[in-house]
Amino acid sequence: MSRTRTKGQILVIFAGGLVTLMAIAALVIDLGFVFMIRRQEQNAVDPGAVAAARYIHSGAGQAAEPLKMRPAACFYARQNGYFPSATDDNGCNPANDPFGTVLTVNWPPSAAAGPGMQGDPGKIEVTLTRPHQSFLAGIIGMRQFTVSTMAVAAFESPGQSNPNSLVALDPGNSCQAAKVHGGGVVNIHPAAGVTSGGFVQVNSTCSSGTANTSCETGGNGALDIIGTGAILTSPQTNVAGTCKRGPSGGLSGPLTEGAVQIGDPLADLPPPRLSDYPNGQCGPGGVITSPSNEVGCTFNTDVTLNEGTYYGGWIVKNGVTITLNPGMYIMAGNGIKIAGTGAIASVVGGTGPAPVMIFNTDGLTCPPSPCQDKITFSTQSSIDLSPIASGPYKGILLWNDGNGSNPSAEVDLLGGTDLNIGGTIYSPKGLVKVDGGGAAAGNAAVQIISWQWDVGGSSGLDMPYDPAGLYHFDSKGLVR
Repeated sequence: MSRTRTKGQILVIFAGGLVTLMAIAALVIDLGFVFMIRRQEQNAVDPGAVAAARYIHSGAGQAAEPLKMRPAACFYARQNGYFPSATDDNGCNPANDPFGTVLTVNWPPSAAAGPGMQGDPGKIEVTLTRPHQSFLAGIIGMRQFTVSTMAVAAFESPGQSNPNSLVALDPGNSCQAAKVHGGGVVNIHPAAGVTSGGFVQVNSTCSSGTANTSCETGGNGALDIIGTGAILTSPQTNVAGTCKRGPSGGLSGPLTEGAVQIGDPLADLPPPRLSDYPNGQCGPGGVITSPSNEVGCTFNTDVTLNEGTYYGGWIVKNGVTITLNPGMYIMAGNGIKIAGTGAIASVVGGTGPAPVMIFNTDGLTCPPSPCQDKITFSTQSSIDLSPIASGPYKGILLWNDGNGSNPSAEVDLLGGTDLNIGGTIYSPKGLVKVDGGGAAAGNAAVQIISWQWDVGGSSGLDMPYDPAGLYHFDSKGLVR
């Protein structure tokens, strides 16, 4: 009896082991086949994306020619054996392929390309998707594999930037994700010699109902133009939700409600490292901040500063002006706070704003090191700042770290008597407020890419769009 039982157990173990070995063999063979097919698809989509990208700026005045993009990608798909029944480069559809292969060409790229690519008009996404019958995996119920392979190519020339002046990235249902306040005109327009750009993009889906071609009074809006007589002027405004205005004022320029959301165009940009810059000194003969001395700087008298990592941030007291020499200024904890008539100016030889960048993040070990806090350039005086002019962050004026301990820390650029700023302001998880001041229309040659924004001023705000003065990726060819 015992010997019979033992023989039965051996048979069960042998049968189970055989099934397991067959399952492993099936997965190894079929998965290996999948990798081979993916490589074949990649050989088709890579040159297809590059070929399609050539038509991003091929038309008159460097306009895009989208009708030529798909045939360009189709050509390389056919060259690699796909769509054998197609008679020309317009025939890349499932009916012309024995396996029902699907060719997808998205310009600009979809969300599948990643947040740094989504919605970027300087890039194009090409995907091949093909179902493949398994060899042995059907034994364990996996009769078919669907293999999908993507490539993204760019055709962005030097000096080209994201075409938007104002971007509110918040993709939820937040009302007033973008807001225009005050009684003046926020005038966004291409700078002299620039033929296109200066658009407004609001990702929020907050809506008062049916999409319209003009801002409506009442209800809710992702973009809200409030204040008596407040006007937003832009060459193009795109809102995923709807636009709301007050009883007077409103929007001047074309409006698209229910627009496609875009991704964060700077999502792939690596932040500066604290250790790459000298320890910040609180003026000549002042305290030197460091990882072991994170006391920050409190300014009681006028002072001129050099670039560096300021461990513990800045406090600018009433009536004090700090002047920044060109370079990188990193606030490692506690941010920047300005009181009363305190002011920040960046001056080159007394002739105008110096090129600087301010990066707001945590101390080295937050906590107990000082943690990321708001940037408050809220002053009764003036603000004069221009973006850093060289290096990997050329064109960025202010970056609020979206991966810090307080990524929603607010950024306020509120000039009491005058506002003169330029460059890209980047706060991917926070609110950015810009106010032109009350004495005269402020000048903000800026691009704001933030979670939410609020711009305006009682005397208006002039916002010329010049891509040469903003941050941009110079890229051509495959980028993903």
